[in-house]
Amino acid sequence: MADPAHGRVKHHAANQIAVRDDEISAYLQRGFLLRMRGERKGQVNLIAAAEIVGED
Repeated sequence: MADPAHGRVKHHAANQIAVRDDEISAYLQRGFLLRMRGERKGQVNLIAAAEIVGED
């Protein structure tokens, strides 16, 4: 998870925190971003909650 309080350097490995599966939702609600790896290309990206649940 990436803490938005770190601003432009939130994507740096030193600023990442590890959380359990059951904690992810609470962190997303607080504005943290989830680090996810793509299935096809393996690229790692930070994903916001709105991108995970989708907007209708």
